[in-house]
Amino acid sequence: MKIEELLERARNWDKLAIAKLITMAEEGVEPQLDVRRRSHVIGITGPPGSGKSTLIYTMARKIPQDKRVAILTIDPSSPFTGGSFMGNRIRMQELTSKPNIYIRSMATRGIRGGLNYATVAAINILEYAGADYIFLETVGAGQSDTDVKYVADTILVLVPPLSGDEIQALKSGLMEIGDIYVVSKSDNPASESTYRDLMAMVDMVREIKGETGRPTVLKVSGLYGYGVDELLKVIDDRFGELMKNGRLDNTLRSRRTLEMRLYAYDLLEKSLNEAKDLESKVINGELSPRDAARRLLNYYDKPRLDHVAVAIKNIDEAARKFRELGLRVSDPIVVEEQGVKVVMVMLSNTKIELLEPLGPETTVAKFIEKRGEGIHHIAIEVDDINKFINIAKNAGLTITGEPSRGAEGIVTFIHPKSLHGILLELVQHAR
Repeated sequence: MKIEELLERARNWDKLAIAKLITMAEEGVEPQLDVRRRSHVIGITGPPGSGKSTLIYTMARKIPQDKRVAILTIDPSSPFTGGSFMGNRIRMQELTSKPNIYIRSMATRGIRGGLNYATVAAINILEYAGADYIFLETVGAGQSDTDVKYVADTILVLVPPLSGDEIQALKSGLMEIGDIYVVSKSDNPASESTYRDLMAMVDMVREIKGETGRPTVLKVSGLYGYGVDELLKVIDDRFGELMKNGRLDNTLRSRRTLEMRLYAYDLLEKSLNEAKDLESKVINGELSPRDAARRLLNYYDKPRLDHVAVAIKNIDEAARKFRELGLRVSDPIVVEEQGVKVVMVMLSNTKIELLEPLGPETTVAKFIEKRGEGIHHIAIEVDDINKFINIAKNAGLTITGEPSRGAEGIVTFIHPKSLHGILLELVQHAR
């Protein structure tokens, strides 16, 4: 299915199309979206066991069915396998059958233990798809509590019934980021004293920060539904104020900045995991730690090899064989402009692009007819494709046409007759 069709189906709240787009983002192939603020992104955080999933479940059930609701639950990744427990998805399984509700569990996966860049991309996709509410449940510990303030319009901090000393022990950062504070599990008799202690704590933090307004503090039971209607009203009223004051775009700007930083962290983590040869040289004293670190960062200098493209007759069969080799293979993407179906095979530092022609008159079909299956072209990634085109033209090279949308961004080609028989693709990835 081509990207344009996926995007169109996602705009109609096709949950399968949304899922495929988010999977593409997780694989590093994020579509370029014109995101316009329309969704209320609600971050929900709090210590483990504070009832975050239960509260989201209850709120989602109470929201009218003509509203589109998305729920992203962030589960901690195993430091040994990289896998997530995905336990929250099981607790909310009942909601998945409702046509207006989309649920996705996402692993942290990062070295920082916070949000992953794919989670931020998922928020962009869901807003593009027209979600009215996007609930983002954090791990409730570590960096995610800090990250959420850059992507959420409203942050709910859940505090379960605790003693005064336990409230004092809560992280100061957790008590500073909230817009709405919720004493969860208010069916517990101890919730009343927790409510009083939390009010005092919020007032103290407000005085220290020199703020005049007081965040809302509510008592809610997600299990029995007490106070949930009032909480939803407070959430909706706040969204109306944010829209009226034009503050939603502020979150979009900080969201984009965070996504860039998270993607950089992800690239760095992959480099560190793959730098066994550099580690050995550092351990053996052949290379200083600082020089090794510089080599890692220099890998991302551009231009650099982006992928090697191979023309084939049966992309499904080829993809299956690469999967049997244990390699990560993307879902097929149709690129009508170039007349091909594309699958990416992910390697440690580059990719193999599999190309299957869509018809007998396409360029790739004629290539296979004349030369057989094999390497079709080499692609390099550039920062500014138009600038690089000018450099190529000044060097006497021939550009085959105007830049156009490809599988991973904006692309054009240098004609092989002007480059010793090499068809060279220039790729500027979507930003």
